[in-house]
Amino acid sequence: MLMLWKVETGEGLPVSLTEASSKRLAGMKRQEHCNGFLAVRMLLERTGLSDDDVLYEADGRPLLKDGRQISISHSHSFAALYTGPEPYGIDIEKIHPRIIKNRPHFIRDEVILPGFEPETLTLIWTVKEAIFKLSNSRPLSFLTDLHVHSYDLSSGMGTAVSTFPGWEKGFCFQFEQIEDYMLTWCKLT
Repeated sequence: MLMLWKVETGEGLPVSLTEASSKRLAGMKRQEHCNGFLAVRMLLERTGLSDDDVLYEADGRPLLKDGRQISISHSHSFAALYTGPEPYGIDIEKIHPRIIKNRPHFIRDEVILPGFEPETLTLIWTVKEAIFKLSNSRPLSFLTDLHVHSYDLSSGMGTAVSTFPGWEKGFCFQFEQIEDYMLTWCKLT
C-alpha cells in the first residue's frame, strides 16, 4: 500500500509516539523535518500501525515488527509511506531548478529531455534514491553504480539497473508528478 500525506502549514498532527521517537522529534531543529516525521507517523496510523510497530536498523533503515516491508520518504510538504509484502523503495522530492547544478554528481549516461531538465533530473534522482533504499545501505555511487535506462513521461514508468559489483540488479519503477514534487516507487525485477 502506497500512501501520501500533504502537510498543511500549521496543521497539528496528533499522533502517539514512542519515547525514542519523542526524543528524536525533540532533537529536530527545522519545523519542516518535524512535520515530515509526524506526517509519516500519521500515515502509519492510517494503515493500522503505530509508531511502536516500527524498528530501526543501526543504519537508520525502518523495519516493521510484523515482517511486512516498509519504505518512508518526506520532502517539505509531503510524506510518503509504503507497506506491503514485497520490498519497494520510495522517494519524494521537490522539483527545483537548483538540481541542475548537481547534475554532474549523479548523472552519467542518462538521457535528459530538453525543456524538462528540473523534472527529469528530479525523476532520475528519486529513482536512484528509491533503489538505494532497497540496497540495504550498500555504498552505492549514484553516478557510477545506478543507471536509469528508460522512462516514459506519459505512462509514468521506467527501468533502471545497479552495476555495483555483487549487486547487479534490474529494477522497474513508477513515478508521478504531484504539484511541484516527484514521487517515485521502485522494485526489483
